[in-house]
Amino acid sequence: MHHHPNQPQKHAAQFIFRDAFFDAGNNNYSNTTTDHQANFWSYGETFFGYPSGRVSDGRTIPDFIAEYAELPFIPPYLQPGNDQFSYGSSFASAGAGALDETYQRLVIRIKHSAKLFQECGETFNTEAG
Repeated sequence: MHHHPNQPQKHAAQFIFRDAFFDAGNNNYSNTTTDHQANFWSYGETFFGYPSGRVSDGRTIPDFIAEYAELPFIPPYLQPGNDQFSYGSSFASAGAGALDETYQRLVIRIKHSAKLFQECGETFNTEAG
């Protein structure tokens, strides 16, 4: 398929919710304890070579999906300066559960993630026109 140079190519976007298996680093920017953050060694050292915010020493499930879909890695929504959502955003929080009572005041609860997603949608719609 040929695209006209002035015509934007369509691509998929990932909007990610859930827990540590999906968190790209939101807890590093939330009001929580260091027990729920991953901005120090050994988190990220195998793949990234630096603390990545992911609660693993490598990539998360959404990172593999992004790679397969030829998308960039999706950043955490709370990361300072993250204001481009055309490829998506991560609202996941390590330690979050399906119930709002899970680790209250230590993680981003699912209801709050949904509120942040709504804000993201409003920003995206404003930018897209």
